[in-house]
Amino acid sequence: MGIKILFTSFLLSFFGGENLFFSPEQINSHLVSYSEEERVDVAKDLDLVRDICLGDLWQRDPSRAPIYLATAGGPGSRKSTILERFMERNPEFSRAAYIDPDRRGLRFMTHTYYQHSHSALATAQHEDYAMASKAAYEKWRGASNYIALTLMEEAFYQRRDVAHGTTLTGGHVPAFLPALKEAGYEIVLLLCSCKDDFREAAIRYRNEEQKFYQSTPEDAVSKGKFFPLRMESYFANANKLHLFWSDDLFIPETEVARLENGKLEILDQTGYQKFINKFKADRATLQQEGDSIPSWEELLQLYQFGRNW
Repeated sequence: MGIKILFTSFLLSFFGGENLFFSPEQINSHLVSYSEEERVDVAKDLDLVRDICLGDLWQRDPSRAPIYLATAGGPGSRKSTILERFMERNPEFSRAAYIDPDRRGLRFMTHTYYQHSHSALATAQHEDYAMASKAAYEKWRGASNYIALTLMEEAFYQRRDVAHGTTLTGGHVPAFLPALKEAGYEIVLLLCSCKDDFREAAIRYRNEEQKFYQSTPEDAVSKGKFFPLRMESYFANANKLHLFWSDDLFIPETEVARLENGKLEILDQTGYQKFINKFKADRATLQQEGDSIPSWEELLQLYQFGRNW
């Protein structure tokens, strides 16, 4: 029996025949490029990453709603660091299902990403390790997405708190966040922003110094416009919003503002103004390209009067 049929059967039995947020077809679409043998190895890595991300022991105070904590921002905007620092400072997330297709997926995919694409023979086929890392990412990114979405569905079904490392800029976001809210989840978003040249430098540092490829600097900058495009969804659906700004690769990010209980609290006026200025500049660019999005003032009103809090 093929891995696709195996997974579909698993979903139907595990979720009682109903999908929560991502259908089996959506999840399995990430496996289409792999051979049957490769899919068997992906299934092994699914078990491995499940143990790391979900674990056996977890608990949540039954008197409160489950929480979906997620980052949002363009590639290179320091999302993983911000998320992990936030979790460290808020110990209630210590038992959350922490899922990220790159940091918590690829990095632990021993049977595929490492065994197939980081062996001595595999790396020897490239000019340097950075190129080998790029090839490995491009080969197994689909599998890591498959694993991440599978584990997300399992965690949501169990009503677990979820900490999600993501750009949260995909086309699914306008439907996904309202569905989460309808399912009774409290939504806490960490909005991560910085200048484009910061993101470009961050990606170069990751690729050339850390040797962990996720995108080219040019691609990272071009994808940055999807962050402001999703702002309306963030402000319309989140219960709490934390705004972060970064100026320097080697200086920690600053939480510049937060929106909670219908109120805006500015924590760093200079950083907050930089956050707004970047949004306004991106909004102007998008308008020139034919995309109309709310102004910053309209976003604040959307949060205040949406009564998500």
